[in-house]
Amino acid sequence: MSGLSKFVCFSRQVVEYHLGSRSTYIISIYKHPQNLRRYSKVANATFENVFLRDACSCSICLDTSTQQRRFSTGEIPLDVRPKSVVQANKNGEYEVTWTAEGVEDHVSVYSQERIAQLASPLWGYNNRWRFARDVMLWDAETLHGNLVSRLYDDYMNDEEAVKDVVFGLYRTGLAFLRDAPTKERTGDMEIVVEKIAKKIGYIKETFYGTSWDVVSLPNAKNIAYTSENLPLHMDLLYYESPPGLQLLHCIANRAEGGESVYADSFHAAYRLLEDDPISFYNLTMFPITFHYRNDGYHYVYTRPLIELDDFYTKPTPEHPVVRIKCVNYSPPFQAPFEHFVTHSETAERNVDFREFIRAFNKFEKMIYETSQQFENKFKPGDVALFMNRRVLHSRRRFTLPSSMEGYNNAGSYGRWLKGTYLDIDSFYSKLRELSGL
Repeated sequence: MSGLSKFVCFSRQVVEYHLGSRSTYIISIYKHPQNLRRYSKVANATFENVFLRDACSCSICLDTSTQQRRFSTGEIPLDVRPKSVVQANKNGEYEVTWTAEGVEDHVSVYSQERIAQLASPLWGYNNRWRFARDVMLWDAETLHGNLVSRLYDDYMNDEEAVKDVVFGLYRTGLAFLRDAPTKERTGDMEIVVEKIAKKIGYIKETFYGTSWDVVSLPNAKNIAYTSENLPLHMDLLYYESPPGLQLLHCIANRAEGGESVYADSFHAAYRLLEDDPISFYNLTMFPITFHYRNDGYHYVYTRPLIELDDFYTKPTPEHPVVRIKCVNYSPPFQAPFEHFVTHSETAERNVDFREFIRAFNKFEKMIYETSQQFENKFKPGDVALFMNRRVLHSRRRFTLPSSMEGYNNAGSYGRWLKGTYLDIDSFYSKLRELSGL
């Protein structure tokens, strides 16, 4: 029966399946059925046999308790093909009996909605990121009125306040809590900033520990632990997986100066994409090395300034349709460029070093425009939460009363922030949970 086709009509749909040895596809949906229109603009959908067999969710293939697979894609024979396709019930579900040489036949059931979902190449992606349209690119003016700021007590005791903060973080990359305790630990001896973070997800421990103090210290091992001006940057880009979220809790602040400055790197990147697509493209391709070598540690990692969601966007200067995954910008921790950037490897990347520098300069000028920066001075009890791979942060130089330089015998600091990190995965897990996904 090789190559034989059979057509079966069910109400408004026509389902085509192929019997015998054909292994390229089995089911096509025609006439723009309503379910298909929900997920895809295509007029019909064609599936490779292994693809559709792999999507089976019966109790043999998927554990009903754990919702985890009982099989590997590699176990599906390449010659798998439909033996029959029938309408299973009045709900329009299709029962497909699969056959292949040397294995038992297998029965899969697919709803019309599931077939329509599978028909859309981006259904899974869009389902995971259907709140992506809520992202707001901002400058100083647009951030005002859209910045989420909640009371600490509300956040700790009301899940709606947590939801407001999490959604605000996804939307703008920045949110604040007010009136948190002005001490390191609560009555139950938990560290306040860690307790706040755990409302969203698990703590990301680094070589700084589960949390860390941002104070001015003599002989500091990090520029953040001085009173000097700290330029716009992101944290730990020398890690393979830098933190996705950073929290800073202000316990004390008697400093003059020391304002915090934030900028939306995504806004700058998309502006560059609109103004100069070739420069944008260069920043997605050229390698920048970040490193930290001090105090017994040596971390190093290389990545481009702009990272894209590669599975769903393949940009070229002529077709720059993209979704930015993250930005990597941290001059204090940038290493010298690797030797290969001026040799053949760079030529293969189609990115000239001087063209990269030109693009880098344009991006940098954008993030340092005063109109693009949001400035805020920490008051004791303030907590800043921000997306470390999107929102750039900096601190202006500050001075302390002479009695407050560093750590004194009274056990207090003149300017004391306590910080912690979360992985981006735990943040998105919380976001999806709160979104009902």
